[in-house]
Amino acid sequence: MVCGTRHGIRKPGLLSIALVVASALHSLVSLPRLPSLVFCEKPSWPLRRRSPARLLGVKSPWDEVPLSFHNLAEAKETLSHPELFAKWGMRAKELLDLVDVTVGTSLDISSASQIASGLGPLHVYLVGESGAGKSTLVLALADEVAKEPVDVHISASKAGTMNNTYVSLPCGLVLVDTPGYRIPMALTDEDEKKPALERVLLRFMYSRQLQRWQQNLKQLRRLVHQTKPSKRPASAVIYVHKAGTRVVPDRLEEILAVPIRASVPTFLVLSDIHAVDDEDIGEIREVVSEIVAKVGISSCGHEVQVLEVNSAAKTVQEVNFRASGLAELVAALLNTLRPRDIFQFVRRAGWR
Repeated sequence: MVCGTRHGIRKPGLLSIALVVASALHSLVSLPRLPSLVFCEKPSWPLRRRSPARLLGVKSPWDEVPLSFHNLAEAKETLSHPELFAKWGMRAKELLDLVDVTVGTSLDISSASQIASGLGPLHVYLVGESGAGKSTLVLALADEVAKEPVDVHISASKAGTMNNTYVSLPCGLVLVDTPGYRIPMALTDEDEKKPALERVLLRFMYSRQLQRWQQNLKQLRRLVHQTKPSKRPASAVIYVHKAGTRVVPDRLEEILAVPIRASVPTFLVLSDIHAVDDEDIGEIREVVSEIVAKVGISSCGHEVQVLEVNSAAKTVQEVNFRASGLAELVAALLNTLRPRDIFQFVRRAGWR
Protein backbone atom coordinates (compact mmCIF):
# COMPACT_ATOMS: atom_id res chain seq x y z
CA MET A 1 0.00 0.00 0.00
CA VAL A 2 1.30 3.42 -0.95
CA CYS A 3 1.24 6.28 1.51
CA GLY A 4 -0.47 9.31 0.03
CA THR A 5 1.45 12.59 0.20
CA ARG A 6 0.19 15.91 1.45
CA HIS A 7 0.25 17.99 -1.74
CA GLY A 8 0.32 17.55 -5.45
CA ILE A 9 0.37 13.75 -5.76
CA ARG A 10 -2.45 11.29 -6.20
CA LYS A 11 -2.12 7.53 -6.25
CA PRO A 12 -1.50 5.71 -8.45
CA GLY A 13 1.03 8.07 -10.02
CA LEU A 14 4.64 9.15 -9.93
CA LEU A 15 5.12 8.33 -6.28
CA SER A 16 3.53 4.91 -6.72
CA ILE A 17 5.92 4.11 -9.55
CA ALA A 18 8.83 5.54 -7.59
CA LEU A 19 8.08 3.39 -4.58
CA VAL A 20 7.77 0.24 -6.64
CA VAL A 21 11.12 0.87 -8.28
CA ALA A 22 12.63 2.00 -4.99
CA SER A 23 11.44 -1.20 -3.36
CA ALA A 24 13.16 -3.23 -6.06
CA LEU A 25 16.38 -1.22 -5.75
CA HIS A 26 16.09 -1.51 -1.99
CA SER A 27 16.36 -5.29 -2.19
CA LEU A 28 19.11 -5.20 -4.82
CA VAL A 29 21.44 -3.08 -2.73
CA SER A 30 20.60 -5.00 0.46
CA LEU A 31 19.49 -1.99 2.49
CA PRO A 32 17.93 -2.69 5.89
CA ARG A 33 14.34 -3.83 5.56
CA LEU A 34 11.73 -1.34 6.76
CA PRO A 35 9.18 -3.08 8.94
CA SER A 36 5.59 -1.96 9.36
CA LEU A 37 5.51 -1.47 13.10
CA VAL A 38 2.27 -1.62 14.98
CA PHE A 39 1.83 -1.12 18.71
CA CYS A 40 0.59 -4.61 19.52
CA GLU A 41 2.88 -7.47 20.42
CA LYS A 42 5.35 -6.86 23.23
CA PRO A 43 9.06 -7.46 22.71
CA SER A 44 10.75 -10.50 24.11
CA TRP A 45 11.58 -10.46 27.82
CA PRO A 46 15.35 -9.83 27.43
CA LEU A 47 14.63 -6.66 25.46
CA ARG A 48 11.93 -5.50 27.86
CA ARG A 49 14.24 -5.77 30.86
CA ARG A 50 16.50 -3.01 29.62
CA SER A 51 15.67 0.58 28.82
CA PRO A 52 15.27 1.16 25.03
CA ALA A 53 17.51 4.22 25.33
CA ARG A 54 20.42 1.98 26.30
CA LEU A 55 19.62 -0.36 23.42
CA LEU A 56 19.99 2.27 20.70
CA GLY A 57 23.27 0.76 19.56
CA VAL A 58 21.54 -2.57 18.91
CA LYS A 59 17.83 -1.87 18.45
CA SER A 60 15.73 1.17 17.67
CA PRO A 61 11.96 1.78 17.60
CA TRP A 62 12.17 1.21 13.84
CA ASP A 63 13.67 -2.27 13.98
CA GLU A 64 11.48 -5.35 13.95
CA VAL A 65 10.54 -5.28 17.64
CA PRO A 66 7.99 -2.66 18.78
CA LEU A 67 8.86 -0.59 21.81
CA SER A 68 7.36 -1.29 25.19
CA PHE A 69 8.04 0.38 28.53
CA HIS A 70 7.68 -0.88 32.06
CA ASN A 71 6.99 2.59 33.40
CA LEU A 72 7.02 6.29 32.61
CA ALA A 73 10.61 6.69 33.75
CA GLU A 74 11.79 4.34 30.97
CA ALA A 75 9.67 6.20 28.43
CA LYS A 76 11.10 9.56 29.52
CA GLU A 77 14.63 8.20 29.37
CA THR A 78 14.02 7.31 25.75
CA LEU A 79 12.49 10.71 24.96
CA SER A 80 15.56 12.33 26.54
CA HIS A 81 17.97 10.61 24.15
CA PRO A 82 19.16 13.03 21.42
CA GLU A 83 19.99 10.17 19.05
CA LEU A 84 16.57 8.51 19.26
CA PHE A 85 15.55 9.51 15.74
CA ALA A 86 18.98 8.98 14.20
CA LYS A 87 18.04 5.62 12.66
CA TRP A 88 14.60 6.94 11.73
CA GLY A 89 16.24 9.76 9.76
CA MET A 90 18.81 7.41 8.22
CA ARG A 91 16.17 5.01 6.93
CA ALA A 92 13.91 7.81 5.74
CA LYS A 93 16.82 9.36 3.85
CA GLU A 94 17.64 6.02 2.23
CA LEU A 95 14.10 5.84 0.86
CA LEU A 96 14.25 9.42 -0.38
CA ASP A 97 17.59 8.81 -2.10
CA LEU A 98 16.14 5.82 -3.91
CA VAL A 99 13.11 7.78 -5.05
CA ASP A 100 15.33 10.68 -6.13
CA VAL A 101 17.47 8.36 -8.26
CA THR A 102 14.36 6.69 -9.71
CA VAL A 103 12.15 9.68 -10.50
CA GLY A 104 14.66 12.52 -10.62
CA THR A 105 13.29 16.03 -11.01
CA SER A 106 9.63 14.96 -11.18
CA LEU A 107 9.28 15.12 -7.40
CA ASP A 108 10.39 17.75 -4.91
CA ILE A 109 11.92 15.97 -1.91
CA SER A 110 13.65 19.02 -0.42
CA SER A 111 11.25 19.42 2.53
CA ALA A 112 11.28 15.69 3.26
CA SER A 113 15.08 15.66 3.11
CA GLN A 114 15.29 18.48 5.65
CA ILE A 115 13.16 16.53 8.10
CA ALA A 116 15.04 13.27 7.48
CA SER A 117 18.34 15.12 8.03
CA GLY A 118 17.20 16.42 11.41
CA LEU A 119 16.73 20.00 10.21
CA GLY A 120 12.99 19.84 10.83
CA PRO A 121 11.68 18.28 14.07
CA LEU A 122 8.56 16.12 14.21
CA HIS A 123 5.61 18.05 15.63
CA VAL A 124 2.92 16.26 17.63
CA TYR A 125 -0.20 18.39 18.01
CA LEU A 126 -2.54 17.96 20.98
CA VAL A 127 -6.06 19.16 20.21
CA GLY A 128 -9.37 19.04 22.02
CA GLU A 129 -11.92 20.95 24.05
CA SER A 130 -10.99 23.42 26.75
CA GLY A 131 -10.30 21.61 30.00
CA ALA A 132 -9.86 18.22 28.32
CA GLY A 133 -6.38 17.78 29.80
CA LYS A 134 -4.08 18.69 26.90
CA SER A 135 -1.79 20.91 28.97
CA THR A 136 -1.70 18.42 31.84
CA LEU A 137 -0.71 15.70 29.40
CA VAL A 138 2.09 17.83 27.92
CA LEU A 139 3.39 18.57 31.41
CA ALA A 140 3.29 14.89 32.35
CA LEU A 141 5.27 13.85 29.26
CA ALA A 142 7.74 16.74 29.13
CA ASP A 143 8.54 17.28 32.80
CA GLU A 144 12.26 16.62 33.40
CA VAL A 145 12.63 15.86 29.67
CA ALA A 146 12.07 19.12 27.78
CA LYS A 147 15.07 21.16 26.65
CA GLU A 148 13.72 24.24 28.43
CA PRO A 149 11.36 24.74 31.41
CA VAL A 150 7.84 23.78 30.37
CA ASP A 151 5.68 26.90 30.24
CA VAL A 152 2.15 25.66 29.61
CA HIS A 153 -1.01 26.62 31.44
CA ILE A 154 -3.46 24.06 32.75
CA SER A 155 -6.27 25.67 30.77
CA ALA A 156 -5.48 26.85 27.26
CA SER A 157 -8.69 28.89 27.33
CA LYS A 158 -7.31 31.48 29.77
CA ALA A 159 -6.15 34.85 28.56
CA GLY A 160 -2.57 34.79 27.40
CA THR A 161 -2.63 31.13 26.37
CA MET A 162 -4.61 31.43 23.15
CA ASN A 163 -1.63 30.57 20.94
CA ASN A 164 0.11 27.26 20.38
CA THR A 165 2.79 26.38 22.93
CA TYR A 166 5.75 24.43 21.53
CA VAL A 167 7.60 22.10 23.92
CA SER A 168 10.79 20.65 22.38
CA LEU A 169 12.11 17.30 23.59
CA PRO A 170 15.78 16.24 23.23
CA CYS A 171 14.85 13.30 20.99
CA GLY A 172 13.55 15.57 18.21
CA LEU A 173 9.84 15.54 18.99
CA VAL A 174 7.96 18.77 19.64
CA LEU A 175 4.75 18.57 21.68
CA VAL A 176 2.35 21.33 20.65
CA ASP A 177 -0.25 22.38 23.22
CA THR A 178 -3.06 24.05 21.28
CA PRO A 179 -5.84 26.34 22.58
CA GLY A 180 -9.03 24.57 23.56
CA TYR A 181 -12.46 25.15 22.03
CA ARG A 182 -16.09 24.24 22.54
CA ILE A 183 -17.80 21.64 20.40
CA PRO A 184 -20.91 23.25 18.87
CA MET A 185 -24.19 21.59 19.77
CA ALA A 186 -27.49 22.39 18.10
CA LEU A 187 -30.46 23.46 20.20
CA THR A 188 -32.32 20.64 21.90
CA ASP A 189 -36.10 20.21 22.08
CA GLU A 190 -35.97 21.68 25.58
CA ASP A 191 -34.10 24.74 24.25
CA GLU A 192 -36.79 25.29 21.63
CA LYS A 193 -39.40 25.56 24.40
CA LYS A 194 -37.61 28.45 26.09
CA PRO A 195 -38.70 32.10 25.71
CA ALA A 196 -38.09 33.72 22.33
CA LEU A 197 -35.31 36.04 23.49
CA GLU A 198 -33.44 33.16 25.13
CA ARG A 199 -33.79 31.06 21.97
CA VAL A 200 -32.34 33.87 19.88
CA LEU A 201 -29.37 34.12 22.24
CA LEU A 202 -28.80 30.34 22.18
CA ARG A 203 -28.92 30.29 18.37
CA PHE A 204 -26.45 33.16 18.19
CA MET A 205 -24.06 31.32 20.56
CA TYR A 206 -24.40 28.14 18.52
CA SER A 207 -23.66 30.06 15.33
CA ARG A 208 -20.48 31.53 16.86
CA GLN A 209 -19.35 28.13 18.16
CA LEU A 210 -20.00 26.54 14.77
CA GLN A 211 -17.95 29.25 13.07
CA ARG A 212 -15.03 28.70 15.45
CA TRP A 213 -15.34 24.95 14.95
CA GLN A 214 -15.02 25.32 11.19
CA GLN A 215 -11.98 27.55 11.71
CA ASN A 216 -10.39 24.89 13.93
CA LEU A 217 -11.01 22.21 11.31
CA LYS A 218 -9.52 24.44 8.62
CA GLN A 219 -6.42 25.09 10.71
CA LEU A 220 -5.98 21.38 11.42
CA ARG A 221 -6.32 20.56 7.71
CA ARG A 222 -3.62 23.11 6.96
CA LEU A 223 -1.29 21.53 9.52
CA VAL A 224 -1.72 17.95 8.31
CA HIS A 225 -1.35 18.92 4.65
CA GLN A 226 1.63 21.21 5.19
CA THR A 227 5.01 20.02 3.89
CA LYS A 228 7.45 22.83 4.68
CA PRO A 229 9.36 22.25 7.95
CA SER A 230 9.35 26.01 8.64
CA LYS A 231 5.54 25.86 8.84
CA ARG A 232 5.67 23.19 11.58
CA PRO A 233 3.61 20.48 9.85
CA ALA A 234 1.88 17.85 11.95
CA SER A 235 3.66 14.48 12.11
CA ALA A 236 1.01 13.15 14.52
CA VAL A 237 -2.21 14.39 16.10
CA ILE A 238 -3.44 13.52 19.60
CA TYR A 239 -7.07 14.35 20.30
CA VAL A 240 -7.64 14.57 24.06
CA HIS A 241 -11.14 13.92 25.42
CA LYS A 242 -11.89 14.08 29.12
CA ALA A 243 -13.67 10.93 30.22
CA GLY A 244 -17.00 11.71 31.82
CA THR A 245 -17.77 14.67 29.57
CA ARG A 246 -20.29 14.44 26.77
CA VAL A 247 -19.30 12.73 23.55
CA VAL A 248 -20.65 14.28 20.35
CA PRO A 249 -20.09 11.44 17.84
CA ASP A 250 -20.59 13.46 14.64
CA ARG A 251 -18.15 16.19 15.70
CA LEU A 252 -15.57 13.73 17.04
CA GLU A 253 -15.72 11.72 13.83
CA GLU A 254 -15.38 14.93 11.82
CA ILE A 255 -12.20 16.11 13.52
CA LEU A 256 -10.52 12.68 13.74
CA ALA A 257 -11.08 12.14 10.02
CA VAL A 258 -8.98 15.21 9.15
CA PRO A 259 -5.53 13.75 10.03
CA ILE A 260 -6.52 10.20 9.05
CA ARG A 261 -7.44 11.30 5.52
CA ALA A 262 -4.05 13.02 5.30
CA SER A 263 -2.33 9.77 6.42
CA VAL A 264 -1.10 11.40 9.63
CA PRO A 265 -0.88 9.12 12.72
CA THR A 266 -3.85 9.92 14.96
CA PHE A 267 -4.56 9.13 18.61
CA LEU A 268 -7.63 9.55 20.78
CA VAL A 269 -6.65 9.88 24.43
CA LEU A 270 -9.36 9.48 27.06
CA SER A 271 -8.01 11.53 29.95
CA ASP A 272 -8.96 11.40 33.65
CA ILE A 273 -10.15 7.86 33.18
CA HIS A 274 -10.29 7.39 36.95
CA ALA A 275 -13.11 9.93 37.17
CA VAL A 276 -15.73 7.55 35.72
CA ASP A 277 -17.09 4.26 36.98
CA ASP A 278 -16.91 0.93 35.17
CA GLU A 279 -20.39 1.24 33.68
CA ASP A 280 -19.76 4.69 32.24
CA ILE A 281 -16.34 3.81 30.84
CA GLY A 282 -17.90 0.78 29.17
CA GLU A 283 -20.41 3.02 27.40
CA ILE A 284 -17.68 5.48 26.41
CA ARG A 285 -15.55 2.69 24.95
CA GLU A 286 -18.49 1.42 22.92
CA VAL A 287 -19.27 4.86 21.48
CA VAL A 288 -15.60 5.58 20.76
CA SER A 289 -15.16 2.21 19.01
CA GLU A 290 -18.06 3.03 16.69
CA ILE A 291 -16.57 6.44 15.92
CA VAL A 292 -13.12 4.96 15.16
CA ALA A 293 -14.73 2.38 12.86
CA LYS A 294 -16.54 5.12 10.94
CA VAL A 295 -13.37 7.19 10.56
CA GLY A 296 -11.69 4.18 8.96
CA ILE A 297 -8.09 3.56 7.91
CA SER A 298 -5.76 5.93 6.06
CA SER A 299 -3.96 5.14 2.81
CA CYS A 300 -0.85 4.41 4.92
CA GLY A 301 -2.70 1.89 7.04
CA HIS A 302 -3.11 4.20 10.03
CA GLU A 303 -6.25 4.03 12.13
CA VAL A 304 -7.16 6.04 15.19
CA GLN A 305 -5.48 4.50 18.24
CA VAL A 306 -7.42 4.87 21.49
CA LEU A 307 -5.58 5.08 24.81
CA GLU A 308 -6.82 5.62 28.35
CA VAL A 309 -4.66 7.92 30.45
CA ASN A 310 -4.46 9.44 33.91
CA SER A 311 -1.96 12.23 33.37
CA ALA A 312 -1.41 12.95 37.04
CA ALA A 313 -1.97 11.28 40.39
CA LYS A 314 -5.25 12.31 42.00
CA THR A 315 -7.42 11.57 45.00
CA VAL A 316 -11.11 11.04 44.25
CA GLN A 317 -13.48 10.40 47.15
CA GLU A 318 -10.57 9.45 49.41
CA VAL A 319 -9.28 6.97 46.82
CA ASN A 320 -5.77 7.54 45.48
CA PHE A 321 -5.21 7.08 41.76
CA ARG A 322 -1.76 6.95 40.23
CA ALA A 323 -0.78 8.39 36.87
CA SER A 324 -1.22 5.69 34.24
CA GLY A 325 -1.22 5.09 30.51
CA LEU A 326 1.55 7.61 29.78
CA ALA A 327 4.25 5.04 29.01
CA GLU A 328 1.83 3.23 26.69
CA LEU A 329 1.09 6.50 24.88
CA VAL A 330 4.80 7.19 24.30
CA ALA A 331 5.35 3.66 23.00
CA ALA A 332 2.33 3.87 20.69
CA LEU A 333 3.52 7.21 19.32
CA LEU A 334 7.08 6.06 18.65
CA ASN A 335 5.94 2.77 17.11
CA THR A 336 3.56 4.58 14.77
CA LEU A 337 6.06 7.14 13.43
CA ARG A 338 7.49 5.06 10.60
CA PRO A 339 10.32 6.08 8.25
CA ARG A 340 8.18 5.52 5.18
CA ASP A 341 5.85 8.28 6.42
CA ILE A 342 8.53 10.71 5.23
CA PHE A 343 6.72 10.58 1.88
CA GLN A 344 3.99 12.73 3.43
CA PHE A 345 6.39 15.63 2.91
CA VAL A 346 7.12 14.90 -0.77
CA ARG A 347 5.54 17.16 -3.37
CA ARG A 348 5.25 17.19 -7.13
CA ALA A 349 7.99 19.41 -8.55
CA GLY A 350 6.72 22.94 -9.13
CA TRP A 351 3.73 22.53 -6.79
CA ARG A 352 2.90 25.70 -4.85
